[in-house]
Amino acid sequence: MNQNVEERINNVVSSVINCSSADVLPEKHLYYDLLADSMMMIDLMLVLEQEFALNIKDDGLDDVNYVKDLYRLIHEQCN
Repeated sequence: MNQNVEERINNVVSSVINCSSADVLPEKHLYYDLLADSMMMIDLMLVLEQEFALNIKDDGLDDVNYVKDLYRLIHEQCN
C-alpha cells in the first residue's frame, strides 16, 4: 500500500485517539495497546471517511482491531 496512505491513517489515529504518532504501528491493537474506546472508534471511522472521501459501511469496524486492519479496510474501500 502507498506509504502516504498509511501515514495519513496513522495521523488520523493519533489525532482521534490522542496518542503519539510513534505509537501507531501496524501490529498495535487499537483497544488494548492504544486504549481506544467505542466512541473513539466511531470518530475514527468518521474522520477516515472524510480524509479519504469514502463511505465505510456500518459493519466496517467489525473486523478492525489492529492498526493494520485499518490499512486493509481503507485499501479495500479505495479499490
